[in-house]
Amino acid sequence: MVAMKIKTVLFVDDEVSILNTLKRLLRNENYHLLTATSAQQALELLNQYCVNIVVSDMRMPHVGGAEFLEQVKLKHPAVSRMIMSGDADLESVVNTINHEDIKQIISKPWDNDTLKKTIASHLTSNQNTIGDSHEDSITTHKLKQAINVQKREINELQKKLEEFIHKI
Repeated sequence: MVAMKIKTVLFVDDEVSILNTLKRLLRNENYHLLTATSAQQALELLNQYCVNIVVSDMRMPHVGGAEFLEQVKLKHPAVSRMIMSGDADLESVVNTINHEDIKQIISKPWDNDTLKKTIASHLTSNQNTIGDSHEDSITTHKLKQAINVQKREINELQKKLEEFIHKI
């Protein structure tokens, strides 16, 4: 029997209450749920986890949903992207859909059953679970971080050694 990889969905919204509502609503679903309150935090999670779907609020401070989804498309092109919007202007949403290959718009407030079905549908239609190349890039990123830590430690030890030699 082939072990199935658990799928992961990342919700990004600057309103913590919305993320908490989504956590409660989706806690029993058959996928790993991640949440982020900013684009920066979401990008960090995307570098750490193999995410299948990103659902981003359209209006967020600092980096808005359109700009964030553009970054996701560039850095993680295999990740499906969706917009969750309540009051963003139509032109902005249409531009984002057209330029960032958005798979779905989820309106706020959402219907719980429809949201669950939408996510489940996109997870099953995206059977290629982002793939080993994404996992390989995560592993490579982690290895590079470990190497950088070791380089700093070596430099610190080298400085201490040089200081010790100068004292002799």
